[in-house]
Amino acid sequence: MEKEKTGPSWYIPLAVVALVAILAVGCLSNQAPAGGGQPPSNESAVKTPEPNKTQLVEPKVYHPYYEGLDSIVTAELNKTSADAKRGDYLPAAMFQGLPTMPKDLYQMQVLFKYYRMGKIRNQTDISNKEIGPEYWKQPEWIPTFTTNGLAIIQNPPMDTYYYDWAEYELISANQMRNKNTGAVTTFKPGVVAKLLENKTIEVKVPRIGVEGYTVYPSDTIIVDAQPDTIFDVYTVLYSGWYVQLYQGVKLVSTFPTSGAIEDFQIFPDGTKSVNQTPSDVQKYFKVEFEPDQFVLDPSFPAFREGWAKLVRMRITVNESTPKGKYLIGMDIVPPSKEFSDDMLWKYKTEYRVGGVGIGRPFFRVFLQVV
Repeated sequence: MEKEKTGPSWYIPLAVVALVAILAVGCLSNQAPAGGGQPPSNESAVKTPEPNKTQLVEPKVYHPYYEGLDSIVTAELNKTSADAKRGDYLPAAMFQGLPTMPKDLYQMQVLFKYYRMGKIRNQTDISNKEIGPEYWKQPEWIPTFTTNGLAIIQNPPMDTYYYDWAEYELISANQMRNKNTGAVTTFKPGVVAKLLENKTIEVKVPRIGVEGYTVYPSDTIIVDAQPDTIFDVYTVLYSGWYVQLYQGVKLVSTFPTSGAIEDFQIFPDGTKSVNQTPSDVQKYFKVEFEPDQFVLDPSFPAFREGWAKLVRMRITVNESTPKGKYLIGMDIVPPSKEFSDDMLWKYKTEYRVGGVGIGRPFFRVFLQVV
């Protein structure tokens, strides 16, 4: 299920996607993975409370059961293998910067997608149902990779240019010469040139994706939030499909006026929508992100190690918070000037200040205070 947005950004249920500003330039050179932002630590959310101190608790992530769900999951699992192997749909070199693909990747992906079984963390702990980067850094972990991302990577957008045969001639598959000046143009990898029947030279140049993000999961439902408690929720922010620049981003909280849970997700009472007054709601919650400012590495021409960042969203519920349903979002804005200056110095023309929006928060927490 895909919903189009106006302009060149869009979002897709389960994984939110934004991809914008694609420029017509050649391919970029490889660089070392970007730093910026320490990953949140794996920590137990249940700790012995100190007197008069707000307690850190383990939230209950709600995932509704509905008739026919087990049949859907069984059918999906039957399509997977206990010994996952990546197909030849993309060059193997694209994945060399990623952890080795786990054999049960596709099975775990099905369980997480439908049952929200497993907790996204910075390392895998099977005994505690914690899923580490060897799973969530794989593009195949994200449902929109097969429905959207793969097609963009396999068939990138191209710009087409035409050159008159009286002035130019093709001298090889990747070179063109100006007949008047003798200057030779050597095409970069990915550029396709051919001579048409009317002797015009057609040159197709792949664009460069300069900005975009994917978030998975994009919605989480917490049904047992208590006043005067702290809890953590996690998501992963990815560089968008076919993005070839380093993107500096900063995460901020937002309190939308309204929102509806997408897909088959619902609250325990069967409802899906939240309507609220942002100025009132923000008084009840303190939101912190770890990391809150960092760089996303490119996802093309290879998935770099830092193309995916684990994000912890820590929510403190005020002791005076009324019972009810609330919606808290995560948005992306440009990082500080000091941070961007440092990244610009490091990456030069391969750095991009992020901050594109999609008309809704990239990550949303629907929560019920009881």
